[in-house]
This record gives sequence, structure tokens and C-alpha cells, in this order.
Amino acid sequence: MSCSKGYYCVIQYCPDLSRGEGANVGVLLFCPERDFIKARTASGNDRIRRFFGPAVRDWNRVNAIKRGIEDRLEVEGRCIRTREDLEQFITTRANEIQLTSPRPLKVTDPEKDLHSLYDRLVGGRSRTREKRRLEARIARRFREEGVDHLVRKNVQVEVPVFRRTLKVPFGFRNGQFNLIQPVRFVDLGRSTTEAQACRLATEGRSLCSHIDTKFGPLQLMVIGQFSNAQREESEVVRGILEESKVPLYSFEKLSRLVDEIRTTAQDLPRQP
Repeated sequence: MSCSKGYYCVIQYCPDLSRGEGANVGVLLFCPERDFIKARTASGNDRIRRFFGPAVRDWNRVNAIKRGIEDRLEVEGRCIRTREDLEQFITTRANEIQLTSPRPLKVTDPEKDLHSLYDRLVGGRSRTREKRRLEARIARRFREEGVDHLVRKNVQVEVPVFRRTLKVPFGFRNGQFNLIQPVRFVDLGRSTTEAQACRLATEGRSLCSHIDTKFGPLQLMVIGQFSNAQREESEVVRGILEESKVPLYSFEKLSRLVDEIRTTAQDLPRQP
């Protein structure tokens, strides 16, 4: 595979900008030739504790800011076309999570290169890895319950309101095509959790109001993973989603979704 010119930035936690000291908490990779820009941030904060000690910090805020970088790139990434655009994006950072200046990098496979950068510069579990672990556990549950043959994997559709592609790991048909989106709300903080729920609700309304050329009528479904301490947040998320007719299934109680797939799903043709 040929190489392309790219740039990467290190995402750092800098509690005192005047001292210029930071703990690496993520990386961003930008490859204009491949139309690729994505950030990967750590799901935990152990590296911050090692660098700056066990002082009590607002971890919900730190996690929300890290997640916010990834979310902003999902929405605004297509507007970043040049190194200058990326530098402009970096200058908008005005809190303790900072991005270093872009550094050149030869890019062969953007996703793999981002993964390698994260391992080399940050280490530990990233949010992307945690999401993949969740998806793998759901896939295993579908196999164990004998409904795997009714579920299509790796589905892509366009979300009209955002004018971008939505990728979901699972989907099934029962008169409409149901897009199953697993979401980790763990450690996001109340405000970020609500913002995530609002974005999912907007996606759900947009998908439901348009007929997809390949799959026909669409329905977004969410499998939510919450911590034991997030009972109130989970109810808020449920209310936000249900107002937009987006069902929320608890990861800990997947039996309801499994039963729905088993009793209503139609056999799918083999994927090419």
C-alpha cells in the first residue's frame, strides 16, 4: 500500500499552561489525501495521576473534554482540509486539554497508524478499544442466543441531517431496518451524557424521516452501557431517546432485544 503525507498531534492534559508540562491522554491523526481525521483518547486517567499526583480533580470534566474532541471531529472533521485548517482547530482549545502542533508522518493505513500512535505515545485502553470490547461482547451474546444469523454486521447509512456516514456494528430487518448502536456512557459526566443522548436522538429522527435507497425505512436502536452509579443518568437518556422514538436497551438486560430479534427478524440474504 502506498504512503501518504499526514500529520499527528498529541492530546495532553496541561493543568498549568504556563509551565508547559503535560500528560499524554490521546492522539489525533490527519491525512488530507485519504480524507481522514480522527482522535483517540484514553478511557481512564491513570497517566494524569502518575504525572501530577493523586490530587482530587474534576474527572467528569476531564473525561467530557476528551470525549468532546472526538465528538467535534466527527461533526467538524470534514471542514478540516489542510494543515492550516488543523492548526486553526487547535487554536480553539482554551482549557486544560491541549493539542500539540501538527507533526509530519507517513501514513499507510490510517486506522492502523492511529492505533500504533496511540500505543506508542499514550498506552492503556482507549475509548475506541472499550467500544470494540462492548461490541464484541454483544456479538458473542447474539451467537450464544442463536440469533447471529438474523443480524447483519457493519452497516453504513447516511444521516441526512449531519450529511455524514453512520457506521453501526449490527442491524436486523423486521419490516423496517433496525440499526443497533452500542454506546458507552460510562465516566462521561452528566452534561456529556445528555449531549450524547441528544445527538443520538437527532440522528434517530433524521434516519426515521428518510427512506434509505439500500435498506428502506430505518430505525435507530441504542444499547447503552452505564455504570452502577448512573441510574439517574440512564433514565434521563431513556427519556431523551424515547421522545424521538429511539429505543434504549440496557447492556445488562439484553434479553429484551434478543427476544425481539428472535421473534420478529427476517432472514437476511448473504452479504457480498
